[in-house]
Amino acid sequence: MPATLAPTLDVVPEVRTVTLLDPHEVYRGQVFHAGLLWEGHSVGTVDDYRIDVHDPETLAVVASAPVPHTLEFLYSYAPQTILAVGKHFDERRGWLTYHSTVRFEAAHPSPRLRVRVRTMPRRLQVEQFGGSAGRMWFNETGAGKVFRWNGWWARPLRPEVHFPGAMIPSGRWLFVLERNHFRPGRETIARLDTVSHGIERTFPAPRRHLTMMLDLEGLPWIAAPEAWADQVLLVDKSTNRLAATLPVPGTPVAVARLGRCLVVFAAETRQASFFDLESAGFPLVARWDLAGLGDDCLNVRSMQVDPHSGRIYFRSPFHPRIYGNTPAVRVALDPDGTTLALCTSGDVRPISPPPRGAGRAGA
Repeated sequence: MPATLAPTLDVVPEVRTVTLLDPHEVYRGQVFHAGLLWEGHSVGTVDDYRIDVHDPETLAVVASAPVPHTLEFLYSYAPQTILAVGKHFDERRGWLTYHSTVRFEAAHPSPRLRVRVRTMPRRLQVEQFGGSAGRMWFNETGAGKVFRWNGWWARPLRPEVHFPGAMIPSGRWLFVLERNHFRPGRETIARLDTVSHGIERTFPAPRRHLTMMLDLEGLPWIAAPEAWADQVLLVDKSTNRLAATLPVPGTPVAVARLGRCLVVFAAETRQASFFDLESAGFPLVARWDLAGLGDDCLNVRSMQVDPHSGRIYFRSPFHPRIYGNTPAVRVALDPDGTTLALCTSGDVRPISPPPRGAGRAGA
């Protein structure tokens, strides 16, 4: 049966708790990379900050390492390696920004993490990272700039971007989530030309709370959930124009990739929707009922998908205005693998293979 005619698969997944976060943990630092789940912990003194790596099968912590700054954002960076961005207050120099690369090493008597910390110049108050090991971009929200970083000096692009957020490089272009107010609800996307330093905004007017951007690698679009409009926007990277909108009732706040599918989490309806991006009309092929996350999972800020198993990880940190939330990381398990098969056509081609021995950790 063609995908456009097939009925939507309704699934009630099993939900488990991966770890409870500190009651005052506010950061979203989480990434699934190299077949492992990486979680940041940034509460207490700087001596307490750390990264934990969880085995995706047992959910046990297989390696952990201290990091001398907060772990606000974690990114896939290189094979077996992630990049973490955060800050720490130095009594002599004030607030400093750091980025650290953290490498998982399995070929050792026991798995371990190797951390390399880089202190950014004090004048650069960085929030987020975009790119890869060979093409590093950072933003500076106060100055309204984004800059290329070569490890020693920063080369800013000339255009100003108001409160620049997430960044996605694409050829000569750099897409930047632009926030027109410190409160959510007036965002747009700016495409910067890294050669001519020109700027072109995707939309003529601000949108209704763009929460993030996701590069759909191998496909022509960027996905951005517009939470207060109950839809996800697909922006064509070559033309910088809106290509399609996917209706997602219930305040979509996070998106992730599973094979040919775009996975969208809606906070109010507590559902995950799976859209087939390689079929005409982007049909909804599966929908997960995530009531099992619990009534105390109220502030999901990060969603990651394991491309091998189809498991979805949700991180819900502390927020001072959200009452009843238990800061935690939870995972929803595909009960029979049907959703994974629908989204991968039975052929799972992971972005990054699991490290040797990781699947046996904790056994």
